Amino acid sequence: MKNITQRLGSVLRLLLIVPYMSALVVAGAEPQTAVLKQLAEPLWDFSKNAITPSLCTGKVEKVDGKITLRDGAAFAIPAEAFPDQKNFTVQVTLSVNQLPGKAQFTFMSKQTAKDDGFDFSIMNIRDYPGGYSIYSSVNKILMETWLACGSKWPELNVPSTFTLAVRNGYATFYTGDRPIKTCLMEMIPNSEPMWVGRNIDPRAKVLPVTIHDVKVFGPAYKFVSQSEENSKRKTVGGKGWAISVPKTIEHPEWPKVLIYGDSISGGYGPHFEAELAKHNAYFFHFVGFVGGDVPEQAIKDAASSYQFDVIVFNNGLHSLSWTQEAVSDAVVIERMRKLTQSFKKGAPQAKIFYLTTTPHTGVRPAPDKPVASLGDKNNVVVRLNTLSAQVMKEENIEWIDVYTILASKLEFANGDKFHWQTPAYALISQEVAKRVLPVLVKTK
Repeated sequence: MKNITQRLGSVLRLLLIVPYMSALVVAGAEPQTAVLKQLAEPLWDFSKNAITPSLCTGKVEKVDGKITLRDGAAFAIPAEAFPDQKNFTVQVTLSVNQLPGKAQFTFMSKQTAKDDGFDFSIMNIRDYPGGYSIYSSVNKILMETWLACGSKWPELNVPSTFTLAVRNGYATFYTGDRPIKTCLMEMIPNSEPMWVGRNIDPRAKVLPVTIHDVKVFGPAYKFVSQSEENSKRKTVGGKGWAISVPKTIEHPEWPKVLIYGDSISGGYGPHFEAELAKHNAYFFHFVGFVGGDVPEQAIKDAASSYQFDVIVFNNGLHSLSWTQEAVSDAVVIERMRKLTQSFKKGAPQAKIFYLTTTPHTGVRPAPDKPVASLGDKNNVVVRLNTLSAQVMKEENIEWIDVYTILASKLEFANGDKFHWQTPAYALISQEVAKRVLPVLVKTK
């Protein structure tokens, strides 16, 4: 299976895998809660330790205690700064200097060619309304993506601090003092240095950034946000997969529902999660898509990670390249069958539904006008839905038709050709709930 993080070079895919688009104001954000820290001397300190020339690429020059990185320049913290790779804390303080379109900056990357280590990065998405996104991965599996700054661009030249705290091998990512994601999958250690500025995708345009501070602490330093106690979700994963899970499962007997898909699932997910909570059921979210070969083992492993009662899955918008000329009907059917059977084999006890792919829409005719037409690739969506329906019928999988509903509600499209406004996601959630809730009643 191709690692999810290797897909970050594709901006379209980046836009579609955003699972929860929180309006986080990262750049220049004031701390929202007190951070509890046990004082300890850093093992490596940007203000005191010299940058090793052999661990630099491009022009790396410290001026007035800061380093501006551009055009592929990067430097690394030596591996010796991480003597205990199961217990450490890394903090990077940076400011964004410019906002060129579709540019990325990876401010933490400690990986080998194997599935190990971690990375933490920021990407400006000029064509997407909402600003820039922040990404983190563990063992080369994307943990989560956040759309930062709501509807405004980050304030330039204002320092922001990002922290990775690892305890007993498990990682928590922070922006400022906000805990964004705790990974319940143990990080695989490696002997690599940690790079600042080396992008995950070497082909990606580099976001110009100034580094103000970098510190690496050992086990004696504690970084824990008081708001972390309010976090309701974490991530658990394995080789090639990761799912968002409830932080605690106090009632193991309650039904468990897994949804799988791209950012459309991220859009309707919070609405559906709230609905499930009303009916004493747990919500799980598997962010993924198949753009080529089906990662059968990863899908089976994820589907078997909990005793799911219901699984709702979709695969479509990330496959808009599957035109008749590029991918034959037979290949599309084969891939969809493998995907379906992987879920069935991983969770034979679950009731499985397929969610139709939502329309590809046009853009707004004017900034103050709603979308009024389908997109130029919507014929591909119709073809994929038609072929998928054939597979679902043969595999005895019921499907939930949200395509028809949204095709008549184009005024709810957000104008980027793929995503939707809140009312549309609420409609999807309602339609999914209509089919799922009766099943949950029977399982109790």
